[in-house]
Amino acid sequence: MYIVLSIYITTLAIKATRKAVEENPSNYGMNFKEAKFMTSDNINIHGWFIENKKNETIVFVHGVDSNKADGYKLELMKDIYDMGYSMLAFDLRAHGDSGGKNLGLTYFERADLIASLKYLKEIQNIKEVILYGSSYGGTLVLSNSDLTNDVQIKGIVADSPFYDLPQLVAGEVSSRTFLPKSVASTLKFGIIQSIKHMYGISAPKIIDRIQNINNFNNPVLLFHCIPDDRIPIKHSQDISKFLPANSQYFEFDYCDHSNAYEIEKKEFTQMLKTYFESSFN
Repeated sequence: MYIVLSIYITTLAIKATRKAVEENPSNYGMNFKEAKFMTSDNINIHGWFIENKKNETIVFVHGVDSNKADGYKLELMKDIYDMGYSMLAFDLRAHGDSGGKNLGLTYFERADLIASLKYLKEIQNIKEVILYGSSYGGTLVLSNSDLTNDVQIKGIVADSPFYDLPQLVAGEVSSRTFLPKSVASTLKFGIIQSIKHMYGISAPKIIDRIQNINNFNNPVLLFHCIPDDRIPIKHSQDISKFLPANSQYFEFDYCDHSNAYEIEKKEFTQMLKTYFESSFN
């Protein structure tokens, strides 16, 4: 029964909730180009490239059950646009306008990120980028700091990432299915084994990739909201132990999951501006 329930819950939890993309950069006064590219495992990825005065580019990676325009993303992009940077925002597999049906738990989305950087190099002639990921996207960018074949990664910004996949899955199972968290927690081992054998996703490998951030040659900017109940702040506190020299880790009060920008907009925007300028110089 334990095995059957683990497989059933894993099947439910691995499915992304696809949200329609309802706005685009033009709604915020930004001209953009449609960006379409394919991953090495044949998933069509859809995004927007926003060209600006600077060739230096910020690559945005959204969270789970979200998309490239969801929430405050376009408002934040406009603030960064006003700093002069070009930008690429794209939908991860199984989200928004991109193809695919299942989450890759940041393991298979590595191919999405690789394809985006290849697009920037080959189509837009971009040479330097900063990766900016929120929530699930934060873990994705942190765990792929070793991507060097296409463009130079000058910095990484991670907003409210997760560190421990088993803990995350237990929380996601309770939020995305009918099971209370106390019951979902007892299924952690079975769920992780199901993910491994059904989908080929290795939880230890994801943690290894995150810890590899200590080999990144540039400082990282990491932040998290203290009251976050979706991904508890302990995840970022654990990640902060592996950050390279001169990295910065900030904790924000009075904000929910990945919501510091909306609560502390002025401080948040200045923090980004300072980091971008120092990283690209």
